[in-house]
Amino acid sequence: MVLRARSVSMLVLGYGLACVVVAVFIRWFSNNSKPSFMSYFQHQQSMEDSFQYIINDLNKDNIRNNLKTYTSRQRLPGTEGVMELVKLISRQWRDNGLDKVIVTPYDVLMSYPNTSDPNKVEIVTSSGITFFTSAFFEKPLDEDGNQSDIIPPYNSFSPAGIAEGDLVYVNYGCIEDFLYLRNSLAIDFTNKIVIARYGKIFRGDKVENAQFFNASGIILYTDPADVNIGKMDNTYPDSWWMPDTGVQRGSIGGDGDYLTPFYPAKDYAHRLDMKKVVHIKIPCQPISYGDAFYFLRELGGPDAPDSWHGKLGIRYKIGPGFVDKSLKVRLTVNNYLKIVRVDNIIGIITGSVEQDRYVLLGNHHDAWVFGAIDPLSGTAALTEITRVMGKMKQSGVRPRRTIVFCSWGGEEVGLLGSTEFVEEYMKVLYERAVAYVNVDMLVAYTDYIIVGTSPLLQDAVYQATKMVPNPEPASSYKTLYDVWNAKHPGDGTGEPSVYYSLGSGSDMASFYQRAGVPCVDMWYSYDHKKWNMLSYPLYHSAYETFHMYKTHIDPSFNYSLAMTQLWGILSWKLADETLLSFSVRRYAIAIFGFIKSLINDFGTEWKQHNVNIDALESASRNLTAAANMFDEFIQTVDKDDILAVRMINDKLMQLERAFIDPQGLPGRPFYKHVIFAPSKFNSYKDNSFPGIADTMFEIQHNNSSDWDLLKKQVYVATCTIQSAANTLHPIGF
Repeated sequence: MVLRARSVSMLVLGYGLACVVVAVFIRWFSNNSKPSFMSYFQHQQSMEDSFQYIINDLNKDNIRNNLKTYTSRQRLPGTEGVMELVKLISRQWRDNGLDKVIVTPYDVLMSYPNTSDPNKVEIVTSSGITFFTSAFFEKPLDEDGNQSDIIPPYNSFSPAGIAEGDLVYVNYGCIEDFLYLRNSLAIDFTNKIVIARYGKIFRGDKVENAQFFNASGIILYTDPADVNIGKMDNTYPDSWWMPDTGVQRGSIGGDGDYLTPFYPAKDYAHRLDMKKVVHIKIPCQPISYGDAFYFLRELGGPDAPDSWHGKLGIRYKIGPGFVDKSLKVRLTVNNYLKIVRVDNIIGIITGSVEQDRYVLLGNHHDAWVFGAIDPLSGTAALTEITRVMGKMKQSGVRPRRTIVFCSWGGEEVGLLGSTEFVEEYMKVLYERAVAYVNVDMLVAYTDYIIVGTSPLLQDAVYQATKMVPNPEPASSYKTLYDVWNAKHPGDGTGEPSVYYSLGSGSDMASFYQRAGVPCVDMWYSYDHKKWNMLSYPLYHSAYETFHMYKTHIDPSFNYSLAMTQLWGILSWKLADETLLSFSVRRYAIAIFGFIKSLINDFGTEWKQHNVNIDALESASRNLTAAANMFDEFIQTVDKDDILAVRMINDKLMQLERAFIDPQGLPGRPFYKHVIFAPSKFNSYKDNSFPGIADTMFEIQHNNSSDWDLLKKQVYVATCTIQSAANTLHPIGF
């Protein structure tokens, strides 16, 4: 009896406690559904105050001082210079008051030149006498660059080796250039060394093409037509044009660590055999156009097409071989592989409401030499943003969502730090990352801004640029948006031009291509219609110094400040706005336009081979209808209803993920975005519907007849677009 009475008492007590818990939960839930601390309208006003604070408090002198410090020595990955920089930036970010600063290390495969036995390209006689040798180093031309520990120019992940043979000029080394030489001039590249100028496509694709056509080696050089459009006697240090002693370095490898594909390169990782992983098998070496002159001047054979002529002041010939048949080219590369540590610096300001939603902003801190433009102008700005947002946090102002500051290591040699980070935190990023805003370089010139973006973020970029003052003091345009729209308008849109092709040239690649995180990449640049250059003239050379930046790029640092303001405003906006300003309509419109372009380009050919795209067009129409309905729903939602807002934002976040195919693109499992991905034949350039576009390129240029693969890619695109439409519906099926 005592036991029974006690049981009843305990039951009553338990029931009472349960009621209390439920009541507390209901009250908490009710309060959090419509928070009393700040309404939507009040939050909008608070956000405007934050924007103004960011605009006013960012300081161009701090950016200048950061840049001067960061560029004081070479910052090549794995060297003492970059390790010193990691410690400095980490300390600055902690001092700036971020909630948390951590360093994420990865042990990755790197490629270095042998400084005691430098790489070289020679003209040799049949008896082995050296007639000419390329320079081992670039001649110092300013006080900042006069340092003794600079590593000589090289292309990372070129294998060691010696190649000797006749020389062939292959223009930019595009697949079309090789096909022209093979098909029209019957040139056999076997046992030949080819020389290609930088530009048009990714340097690694030039090497891949040379290897595919059986060349024994490749020399890369920067032609003055591409890096010295001014006068030849007006070069650096008197202007920003490349001098004849300058050499562009660069990686010719892929993205991420070769030894741990798909998985993070942690110290406990299982690694592949170092001798088997690098897919480049022929030696490659960059030289200056001053040295290239001596090789190209001696070439015999037919004249190159007029469009292949550069500005070396010679008649460009094709070869094979020199006019003097006793002369050959010898290419010697002594690079070696080594596992080294690269560090990412991750800083965090925790969100006030949605701690588990992240807006990331990032830039890399490694450079080929001093890296004044690429990347340390961006690094200098990122540290200044941490200072301002750290002050805001310390004064009690936090963004709604968490902000993550990312300073990546090892970008220049294959996007190492960012790729390994995405591989380590893929599940978290896939579920929680709102957007990634990348600024690889802050200012490359001062004509107008260049913006690559997911269509989802296009409106957010426009809104942010309307808040940033125009950095041109004598201009009648008030905002960055105004001057951008005036100088670089879109085709008939009434809005500034953006491009959707984010490519794989910087750290946004893994976020966009593998995790499906919407991305922006932006910088101040030169007028590409005026100067048809792939990159700024001194790109990846030893002349990219602080002196160069302050003298020829942005002496006032006004443009550096404006870009920093834009970066800060856009990041804070995405982190703090109640409803994400993502535009699903723009995405739907873009996809509809891409399909129309495919039909215009290939429609006739597809009909001849029974390629049916009716379902693809239907899926596109369904996405447009779903986007329109979703936009209308957003206009009616109660923005003080926390659950409704969360539901909408989750759908907006997941739309980009809907375009990710877990199987990846044909033959390229690292690239999973069905709508946008780098071209298989130019990693710097995106294709829309890359699976379809690359398959058609193979069919048209490489004598492929894989129409079944094309039909599969049309089917994959159809399923993906329909899945994206489904994500916008309340239930989804």
